[in-house]
Amino acid sequence: MKDYSAEINTAVITLGELAYEHAREHCPVRTGRLKRSITLRREHNRAQNADTAVIGTFVSYAPFVEFGGINRHPKPFLGGAAEFAKSCAATVFELALGGG
Repeated sequence: MKDYSAEINTAVITLGELAYEHAREHCPVRTGRLKRSITLRREHNRAQNADTAVIGTFVSYAPFVEFGGINRHPKPFLGGAAEFAKSCAATVFELALGGG
């Protein structure tokens, strides 16, 4: 049985990169600080030979932008990025596994 770990890891990182770009493109901008703070962190678990992509920001007001607040409508730039990556997942995995 073929080991597809490399192909799966490639697909996971590709989806992370797509989500990162989507989050930056759809992040509301007033000063640009929030948009510049969005990061993509790639992690590799050697024991499981599995890659992970983590997109986020540590700007203190990011949750108020993402989820809204008093007199503020939500602008889900990170949640929207996750939904976008989810919608691309089947195609990305198919291409990574050689089906396309």
